[in-house]
Amino acid sequence: MVSMESISKELFSVDEIDTSRNFVALGLEVNNLNIGFHSGLIICYEEEVYYFHFTGEEVLMDCLTNDLDSRSNLFFKRLDIVVEMDVVTFYGHCLELQKKGVKPNYGFVFDGSYYDIKTKDYFLVNAKHDITTCVGFCIKVIRGFLIKNPEYIKVEDWSSLDLSTIRQNILDHINYYLEKYAIENHLSVKELYDKKDLKRILPTELLCSGFYIDLPIRKAQIDLIVDLVSDQLKKGRAA
Repeated sequence: MVSMESISKELFSVDEIDTSRNFVALGLEVNNLNIGFHSGLIICYEEEVYYFHFTGEEVLMDCLTNDLDSRSNLFFKRLDIVVEMDVVTFYGHCLELQKKGVKPNYGFVFDGSYYDIKTKDYFLVNAKHDITTCVGFCIKVIRGFLIKNPEYIKVEDWSSLDLSTIRQNILDHINYYLEKYAIENHLSVKELYDKKDLKRILPTELLCSGFYIDLPIRKAQIDLIVDLVSDQLKKGRAA
């Protein structure tokens, strides 16, 4: 059972980061209300800090080393399933994805796909089209790194998404890019994904997954601690 004590000891903002050890972490950006709104992967390697994430329009590998003091709204939980000796490999995995030009399209699609850098021409596995959120992007990267590609999070645990609950400006953003992608590939938007794969895993929920090491991580486990983690985020911002 994950306790409030363990959460308070393992959840930090990047301005508190210790760069003396290599590690991979789940990153979460929070807004002025201390609510998580964006996910990414933090890689601390050879005393440099990198932020690998999907903005909704492009994939970036930002170097934060000289900017840590101004990023108090970016929290992280170390990803214990990636041991220190494997950080260099994980970093290389992310660099190779960027080199190959991974280019997701923004949309609330969680279809169990992942990125495999060993494929020669096409790194997306288990799906024809790369449609995802910042959270889904992180899951695809992590799962592609894991030996034998086991599931990281059991995405089937999340129920199908009712698009009417999504703000119109977000839907407009999604539709703009999906329609453009569909036209470029001579498809209709309906052909891009299965409705059963429309889900929404929140950035804070992804951060919560970092407190577990037995895979796949279930939604029920995350539900047990999401309020505790949210409370700790508020304390961290207030400190």
